[in-house]
Amino acid sequence: MKLAYQLWHRPQNHTQTEPNPQSKKIVFLHGMGGTGALWRPIAAGLEDHFEILAPDQRGHGKSQIPHLPGGRIQPSYTPLDYGKDVIETLDELHFHPTWLVGHSMGVRTAVAAAHLRPDWVKGIVLIDLGFSGVAGGGLGEGLAQLIRLLPESFENREAAREFMKTYCPDPSIAQYLMAVSVRDASHRVHFPFDHGALIQTISAARDASVREWVKELTERNIPIHVLRGQTSLVWTHEEFESERKIFANYPSVRFVEFANAGHGLPFEQRPAFVEYLKQVLSS
Repeated sequence: MKLAYQLWHRPQNHTQTEPNPQSKKIVFLHGMGGTGALWRPIAAGLEDHFEILAPDQRGHGKSQIPHLPGGRIQPSYTPLDYGKDVIETLDELHFHPTWLVGHSMGVRTAVAAAHLRPDWVKGIVLIDLGFSGVAGGGLGEGLAQLIRLLPESFENREAAREFMKTYCPDPSIAQYLMAVSVRDASHRVHFPFDHGALIQTISAARDASVREWVKELTERNIPIHVLRGQTSLVWTHEEFESERKIFANYPSVRFVEFANAGHGLPFEQRPAFVEYLKQVLSS
């Protein structure tokens, strides 16, 4: 499916409204439950020099898939499905070659998209999620339970925060979800995602691995930066080190831990993260 998206850039002539084939490009892929709009503070530090695309992935934001009646084939939510959506959207916009930056669930999406069209990818940055299993040894099952219990709406933000405090397994995830929450005309608080889609995404992740696709990309010498927040509860340090050892002899893959950051690394350490991207993407 073609995804809804945000497009940010400040060209010198200030009149550009369509992607420019000559500009340097970045695609930001949000985590589960998020939307492309979450990347706006990050984009603000990059849009003078890069053209930035931030889609809402399937089942999120404005990229909702209608529920199909009467036994018709229901949509799937594997990493490959998410990756195909990104490639279809990049094709429509002619938004390539590009860097792919994926956070949390977006890690698997970024790798899947690069697997499908490696010739469109200049490099990838993968943030705080393992290459196999629900979350690389962390909070996958706890997060699945949170989504199952999450009401469709709350009376107000205070009620939503109290729910997160009680049931969310990681404060950074609670903060992330509150950041995407919206209020309707009656001031009730909603979350802009399909609850069923998120549960299916978690279920599909249990048996999914993108490790071999990462290895394929290294054979093409595509730069791959794997980042982890040092205090992350989602991707454990042990799993991070395990992946580092697997890729120790792959020179195009770099593993980096960010101090004073958890799973919300891009937002918790925004200046350091933006500076890292500038250095990586300009090299």
